[in-house]
Amino acid sequence: MLSTLFQALLLASSGLLSVGSITLVILLLISDRGWRNGLGYALGYFSAYTAIGTAVVVLGYRAAENSAREPSHVFPLLLLFFAALLFWMAFRNWHKPAAEKQDEPRFFTLVDKMTPLKSFGFGALVSVVNFKNLALFFTALSVVVVSELVLAQKLIITLLVAFVFCLSVMIPVGIYLLFPQDAAEMLGGMKDFLNRHSRAIGIYAPLFFGLIFLLKGMTDLL
Repeated sequence: MLSTLFQALLLASSGLLSVGSITLVILLLISDRGWRNGLGYALGYFSAYTAIGTAVVVLGYRAAENSAREPSHVFPLLLLFFAALLFWMAFRNWHKPAAEKQDEPRFFTLVDKMTPLKSFGFGALVSVVNFKNLALFFTALSVVVVSELVLAQKLIITLLVAFVFCLSVMIPVGIYLLFPQDAAEMLGGMKDFLNRHSRAIGIYAPLFFGLIFLLKGMTDLL
């Protein structure tokens, strides 16, 4: 179980690539409704990935019960595919010229219209329509689905995978709740840092996780 847990959580940490969601939750946290909107978005984001992950693992477990277990190269090939995709993202971002001025995200004007309930729904929607994140999440889940663990153990790991994958939006909310007096300054600094270093993050983060996916995929194939 520990081996499956470690591999799944390592791949789930690719959720930290969601710079757009980090920026959005920070904007929600420093808006008029503050932590209510930020927490609503984070809960919607986490709830959707948890529900999706639970459904995938349960369906995969039921399918495995009704079929003979045979060694499959689908998972390592999937890892190699996403490694290539992440390398391509890093290459594309490297060749993209740096912007002279970082514009505010287009959804900045929508923040003030958000309510906690709308933020929850928006967080859930983002988790479904962001196909890049969804594909990375499914890759982390694949480790759980193909494992020999019982269903209860798989569901526990799935919950942890969803939690780690959603850390990108949970960390800013945690900062706001733990340090309410200094939260605006800390989160504002974090947003400025992401804006200033967005190009470097767009190059080195996909490259780092691409190497992890490549090594894991090659190891499983050999």
